[in-house]
Amino acid sequence: MKVSIKNRLNERGMTQREIGKMLGISAQQMSRAVAGASGPRDIEIREQIYKILGMDEKEV
Repeated sequence: MKVSIKNRLNERGMTQREIGKMLGISAQQMSRAVAGASGPRDIEIREQIYKILGMDEKEV
C-alpha cells in the first residue's frame, strides 16, 4: 500500500514546517522534496523525512 508523505504527516499530527525545522531546511526545500522533485538534494531530504516519519521507501 502506497503512503504519501502528506498522509503520514497528517497521521502523526505534524506539519511540513515542523519537519523542515528538524532538518534545518527552508520551506521551499521541504515543499520541493515532498512534491517529488528529483534533484540530488531533494532525494536526500526525502530520505531523511522517511526516517523521521518511520516510512519505508517501498511504501511510497
